[in-house]
Amino acid sequence: MFSAQCLLKFFSVFVVSATAIGVYVPVMAGEKLSSAEVMNVMQVKMEKSVSAEKLLEFKRNVARLDFDKDGKLSFKEYKKNKHFRNNPAGRRGFFFAADMNRDGLMSVNEYAWQRIITDEAKKIYFAMDIDRNRRVSREEFIQNLVVSDKSLAAKIFRGLDTNSNGELSLPEYLRVWARWARAGRELRSLY
Repeated sequence: MFSAQCLLKFFSVFVVSATAIGVYVPVMAGEKLSSAEVMNVMQVKMEKSVSAEKLLEFKRNVARLDFDKDGKLSFKEYKKNKHFRNNPAGRRGFFFAADMNRDGLMSVNEYAWQRIITDEAKKIYFAMDIDRNRRVSREEFIQNLVVSDKSLAAKIFRGLDTNSNGELSLPEYLRVWARWARAGRELRSLY
């Protein structure tokens, strides 16, 4: 399926190429593994696993922080979120990743999609962090219970390990994961 060359350079170069359905595909040494295929292999559920109660909670979170009551959050409003009190980089990362249309505001729908993507990603990440050191080593990732094909797991790990140090920090993982989760998907209105 994949050559030895691919093992060395998996996802090291991303080339955006549109397929018949408009999916962005990472291209490596002439072979392709789409972001959608990675999400499928990782058994990602996205919005299918989110209850109506959870969606209502997301809506309440935005309303609580929406001080000007315009239905959207500016970064100034979102900074008041106590969840990221001691993590300004995390706060910025979440906000700007959520702002899908790049208008400088986060709508309820954008917030909900970002929460869906990051909540599921974090659940998978922490399940793989066997030694609970808040980092996922290559060995931990390959031994995960989700991807049965260990060779494929190693390839996916290489795509996530953007600094090639053999382990994933949560921010490193989330940056790539969020890109893969969104690639080629229409993130429809949840409300």
